Amino acid sequence: MNANGFADSGPVDLLLCCLSARADSLQSQKVQQSTADDWHEVVDLAARASLAPLLFKRLKECDARARVPADAWEQLRLAYFRSAHTNASGYHRLRPVLRRLRNSGIPVIALKGAFLAESVYGDIALRPMCDFDLMVPRAQLTRTRLILLDMGFAPQEGEEVETRRSKHIPPLADSNLIVEIHWTIATPSGPVRADTAGLWNRARPSSVAGVDVLTLSPEDFLLHLCVHFGCQHGLGIPKAVCDISETIRRFRSEIDWSQVANRARQWHAPKYVGLTLHLAVGMLGTEVPNSILERLVPGGIDQRLFDAAKEAVLTGTSVREAAPFGDELRQARERIFLSRDEMAKRYPASRESRHLYPYYALRLRDAGRSFGSRIAKQSLALVRSRERGGISALVKWLRPARP
Repeated sequence: MNANGFADSGPVDLLLCCLSARADSLQSQKVQQSTADDWHEVVDLAARASLAPLLFKRLKECDARARVPADAWEQLRLAYFRSAHTNASGYHRLRPVLRRLRNSGIPVIALKGAFLAESVYGDIALRPMCDFDLMVPRAQLTRTRLILLDMGFAPQEGEEVETRRSKHIPPLADSNLIVEIHWTIATPSGPVRADTAGLWNRARPSSVAGVDVLTLSPEDFLLHLCVHFGCQHGLGIPKAVCDISETIRRFRSEIDWSQVANRARQWHAPKYVGLTLHLAVGMLGTEVPNSILERLVPGGIDQRLFDAAKEAVLTGTSVREAAPFGDELRQARERIFLSRDEMAKRYPASRESRHLYPYYALRLRDAGRSFGSRIAKQSLALVRSRERGGISALVKWLRPARP
């Protein structure tokens, strides 16, 4: 890393070259002239970004082992097989969950990693996962949660059941698996307005862990990845660029790009989608029609903003951390001062009380445990963002105009 926090450009460029969608990338001069120190740095970068298994597969497919130092190659090999073992165990535990939900008549859409690893990458080792995301109809959330609890899952400590302002219920876990149950793909209180009913209407049959499930249409799946990466995680997940690139490669002949652009606008997400697609093109050489990029972001993206976005990706820095502190405080206030009905669900004794003030004090205490550290982090990030003019400008550019 250099003094500004950027990864040194040489190893970063070499890593991107190895992961590129361009078929001749591993034959480039940059790869041919790389040194042992370069490769060690590349492997370390890949490991920190959860990209080591994918890098191992790319290098192995192109018979590039001779260029990589033996110890660095062994690090990649071990990362690949660890990921294969972890994900195989996860799919093995997920299988009875999917069967139980199917036999209970609950339709399931497999989201993100569960579908990516198996059906997009085609090798479950290539997409490390820490949990599995599933989507069920909102009316089935409670029933789905009870089924998982009956199967031995338990809420993670400190999590609260909240569905009105969240797109999922708190994760449920057992000793080998974490499952996150969604009812939509975009946070209801956020800027993106995904068409949940349309997602279900356009979903198509697929299979995950050997069980029949549904998956999003190629256009919706790509949009979900872009929105999740750009909006909800603020670009701070390097492997998400590879997810987007691989999805486009896998569904190249099926994607209706016009629908991608139209739907991005309908969801109020053209900038998020346009920016993430520009990153996939600029960083990995992904093939996206220029006409679609122009429709999403007329006139293109200013180089300063693109460089700031690329910095965020490569350093794992979420641009959401640079958002105005007032926005975070407003969201915290909404989470604390709930309606009387919502307060009654959390504090049953408040139902008979004429005044909610004592219970709001309890709510402030409980919410502070969950959100206090996040607010403190937000404040610190705001100060730091002022030192990074590009990041601050990027946040401002992404922010939707207020009516």
